[in-house]
Amino acid sequence: MTMTSIDANIAVEETIPSSIEGDDFAIPIKIHLPPDDTPIRAAVFFIHGGIFYHGSRDCHPTISRGLARLGLAVVTASFRSGDQGVTCRTNVTTKDLEDVIAYARGRWSDVPFGLVGSSSGGFFALTLSQMLGPSVVSFCVPICPVANPMERASYLRSCILGIAKSEHGRVNNAHDPEKAANILSKQMVYWDDDDESMARAGEFLKTKKHDVPTLLIAGSADKNVPLSVIRDVQSWATRTIVVGGMGHELCSQVVEGGGYHCYLPDVDRFVDYCLSL
Repeated sequence: MTMTSIDANIAVEETIPSSIEGDDFAIPIKIHLPPDDTPIRAAVFFIHGGIFYHGSRDCHPTISRGLARLGLAVVTASFRSGDQGVTCRTNVTTKDLEDVIAYARGRWSDVPFGLVGSSSGGFFALTLSQMLGPSVVSFCVPICPVANPMERASYLRSCILGIAKSEHGRVNNAHDPEKAANILSKQMVYWDDDDESMARAGEFLKTKKHDVPTLLIAGSADKNVPLSVIRDVQSWATRTIVVGGMGHELCSQVVEGGGYHCYLPDVDRFVDYCLSL
């Protein structure tokens, strides 16, 4: 592990080695710590989104800082994904994420550990929490997660064809065809143009495998992840918050300073609940 820099906002940049045999990749991470004199309640790995294709430890800083202000030690990471030629078949992304989880749990072994993820990162947070179970993951907070990659791909394809519909039969505030095609092309890089792999991934999350407390956060006007994509997870999540009139910006930023659209107070209460169990 090597340290590269520290900034004035209690954010530390480090790298951790990959556990893949013969792999010399060092996973860049960033650690956001609570303000001075604020005790650490729990550690969390915030898994960034990026269409299963791109992103880094520097993505979505308002969320990382906001979580740290709740008394959480927050780790973010530049894990490998589609833009580096990594597909779902290689298992490299999952191994990178598991390495970061092992690091965070080892560093803050005296407090509970949770997963937070946005968009495609929300998919990974959900999947890993259900794979690893409550002995490893004390709580999970997916934000606008691509909980069913096949359903999202189907939605994007309908946008491209101009036939996207809501559950009520109205035009679903959908993406224009060009935007939808761009998102779909990036998503399919990670999924190796394989609908069956996406379908299996969504099938895994249709039912709860482990009793990990899960707070699902979504926007009612999300063009990237419409509510149909999260429906199965919503059926078993501990609590679901749908923020009216908000879209995919929920998974990349929070309203700093509070306000109606800020979900950090909900996360704060949920963490309190989980830590009391």
